[in-house]
Amino acid sequence: MKKHAIISQCLLLFVSLILSPAGAGAQQVEFSSTLNPVGSGARATGMGGAFISVADDATAASWNPAGLIQLENPEVSLVYSYFNRRQEYSSSVHPEIESTHDMETDGVNYASAAYPFVLFNRNMIVSVNYQRLYEMDKSINDLKLNIAGGKNANIHFEQTGYLYAISPAMAVQIIPGLSVGATLNIWDKNLTENGWETRQRGEIQTVVERPAYDLLINEVISETRDTSFSGVNANFGILWSVSDKFAVGAVYKTSFDADLGQKTDSSYDRSQTRTDTGVTTLYPTAFDSHSEDLTMKMPASYGIGVSYRHSDALTVALDLYRTDWSRFVIVDSSGVERNPLDRLPVSEGRLTDTTQVRLGGEYLFIRDKYVVPFRLGLFYDPEPAKGSPDDYYGFSAGSGYSRERFAFDFSYQYRMGKGVSGDVPSVEGSEADIKQHTIMTSLIVYF
Repeated sequence: MKKHAIISQCLLLFVSLILSPAGAGAQQVEFSSTLNPVGSGARATGMGGAFISVADDATAASWNPAGLIQLENPEVSLVYSYFNRRQEYSSSVHPEIESTHDMETDGVNYASAAYPFVLFNRNMIVSVNYQRLYEMDKSINDLKLNIAGGKNANIHFEQTGYLYAISPAMAVQIIPGLSVGATLNIWDKNLTENGWETRQRGEIQTVVERPAYDLLINEVISETRDTSFSGVNANFGILWSVSDKFAVGAVYKTSFDADLGQKTDSSYDRSQTRTDTGVTTLYPTAFDSHSEDLTMKMPASYGIGVSYRHSDALTVALDLYRTDWSRFVIVDSSGVERNPLDRLPVSEGRLTDTTQVRLGGEYLFIRDKYVVPFRLGLFYDPEPAKGSPDDYYGFSAGSGYSRERFAFDFSYQYRMGKGVSGDVPSVEGSEADIKQHTIMTSLIVYF
């Protein structure tokens, strides 16, 4: 028992120091897409996400549910997305980590069905929506790291998963030109897996020099962690058409406590070889498995948007959006609050709140039987960090084709951050250059 306890302590120490800070119960959370709770849809993303005061398709449930009232006919929609992320790591203290790592994922990003009706002499609409909000896939392979004590490590990290919500929504027209709406987001874990799986592996080699020979010590630490995510929150929105040309919209997305269920399995292998005889000694594998229930406190966010419709063909829009990331924490089973992004207690510093700025425009080439749109957008989309936020910037473009019964749209978005906080691994002096590419396609069918 004493020997097993010593090996288990070694496992705990090496996983926390060599693998990412997500190891050894640290509960670091790795996001690939933007952390900011933005909406979906090829039309909105083509306009840079400046959609709070536009919000005139079914994806309004994710941007500003009050905008749903603008849908005049029943419709169904489907959004498919492709996401690619490239991360280039560097460190002034550990130059050996300099490397480039890529990941990509795709899938249904949004789906909805909407039905407008009149009740009590008021225009109303209900919709049911599915939104895949956060991408969690990330991959790092064969990253080199030199550790104090003459140790050299190869680090492998792979994470897969995403977070989604099932979202019924409703909007009501209060008076002509003024509507309110609400979306209930059910972060479900029963329909399909809502969460992520992390697989980590650290290979450590140590050379111990002795007078007659060298001793080569090889250690392998492996860990698999499954995390489920569930909770409920709501979006509340208002949309006011000030005039035929100007509209103002606002949205508030409530904070909520998400339940995390984590199961962690880890192992530790050790062997040593004498260089003079070539004899290798193998030690028993140490295994550890445990489960824990955690709480992730998700922050509130809120935004305001204005749009100007110069003509039937041209619309421009501007959004400001703020997220209270200082309230983003994980509470472990012992009640300790930690920063989800670096695993340290919040007593050592909270994350900073962020403010996004999104600007976009749409021009419609209107013909007798069809319409071809052209869209452009620019945005500043910072991510939370300690001290000042990490700066991310980007642009987007999109187009499409619509007729009486259907509309097809597509968009491309580029988002980049230079010299932002290094995420995996958490190495002293590390930073990362991030480049993200997102392609979305949307199909809407009207009835």
